[in-house]
Amino acid sequence: MLLIARNFIAKVAIISEFSDKNRTFAVDNFKKQIAMNRVELAAPYGLDCLKKFLGIFVIAWIVTTVVAIANPIRKTIWVDGIEREYLVYAPEQSLTKKADGIIVCLHGFGRSMYDFLDVYNISPVAESLNMFIVAPQALGEQNKDVIDDANFINSISNNHLSLHSVWGCGLRVRVTLQLLGTTLLNDELNKDVDDVKFIDQMIDATLSDYSLPDENIFVLGTSMGGFMTYQYALKKGKRLSGVIAIAGSMGLNIEGMDYGIQIPVCDFHSITDEVVPYTGSYSQSLSVFFTANITLAKPKAEVIDYWTKTNATGFPVTEQIQYYPSTKGISVEKITYPHPVNEVIHYKINHASHSYFFKKEAGDCMDHVEEITRFIQPHLTGTTHNEQFVTGQKPFFFPNPVENLINFAIQSGDFTIYDMTGSAVLSQSFSDGQADLSSLKSGVYIIRVQAGNAVYTGKMVKR
Repeated sequence: MLLIARNFIAKVAIISEFSDKNRTFAVDNFKKQIAMNRVELAAPYGLDCLKKFLGIFVIAWIVTTVVAIANPIRKTIWVDGIEREYLVYAPEQSLTKKADGIIVCLHGFGRSMYDFLDVYNISPVAESLNMFIVAPQALGEQNKDVIDDANFINSISNNHLSLHSVWGCGLRVRVTLQLLGTTLLNDELNKDVDDVKFIDQMIDATLSDYSLPDENIFVLGTSMGGFMTYQYALKKGKRLSGVIAIAGSMGLNIEGMDYGIQIPVCDFHSITDEVVPYTGSYSQSLSVFFTANITLAKPKAEVIDYWTKTNATGFPVTEQIQYYPSTKGISVEKITYPHPVNEVIHYKINHASHSYFFKKEAGDCMDHVEEITRFIQPHLTGTTHNEQFVTGQKPFFFPNPVENLINFAIQSGDFTIYDMTGSAVLSQSFSDGQADLSSLKSGVYIIRVQAGNAVYTGKMVKR
């Protein structure tokens, strides 16, 4: 009876952490278990014991019905004498089976840990892949000298530089006046804050709190969160299954670039980004009298070059993305640097602003949520998720893995298959929606399928 009561209390505690919708689902499931337990309890423990148990259930039912605790829930942890906060979002599937992993979501400069549910809404990725979202909050700038320098720039500038939410990620801001050559700012933001340690302890706490496996851990960051994503990968990448950076880069003072950590990389960046420039620096008018050169990051070409060399990838395979009809004038070039495990994928975007987030329902040529999901899914271990299920798109070829005959979602077109060095090993046309690959050796390949102006690229396994 004591064991059953303990299990009961544990279930009530879990139910109380979720939203009304999820709680209703969990409570309905729990009521079914109680109905089953009534039969099991009546014989060994008697009617009186059963009444007491049901009394406890009624009280707990009232508590969990009245008290509504949202999903996500806010948690705190002490790191280096500072109380740090973060959000934990639990997928609905985790109420009935153990979740498959964690997506750590890192917000941008001056932003909030709530962004990934309010602004970008990454929850569909978590739901489709049965993964927790863990979103930490950055601290304000802790160095008084940096704050003073920022206040000085604000006093002579038309733009306000806010430092209330800043990651310690090796991002050094260098501001130099064009005509005078005077350096106004050359400071690394939150250089004394160990956010790598914070994120690491937060991951450990989440794994422990929810009994999750220490695998399938991904880090996703936007803007300055992308800088933090790369910094964490360089320091703790051995525990990660992949990283995703959106409109972010690598800071001038980033640490750990020793080519020692191999990890799958997915990077989204617009060449017209007005906040985190693709080249790493840009000019900006501070006032009527002053124009400054501002350097924030390493050039994106240098970032991609670092990861492709580290991962020893093959030659790039390029496609122009047009997964959905779009008339917005925003183009996306998807560049895949192949590797059996640690591929590097770069989405080179044109005519999109810094904060632009692609959504198919908004008439974009691709969907950020789908592309993120498509990147994560092949790198999950111990799961059986289907690509069509997690992205909502019909696969452009199937089956995968393929034995001899490959089928295409289109009736006719051309395809080229590349090995992991990026060398073409097979190229031909098809006219009946399929092709014979029996001559291809077993292995992992990149397949590029073209029909008219539409081009699709993906990883293929040949048995």
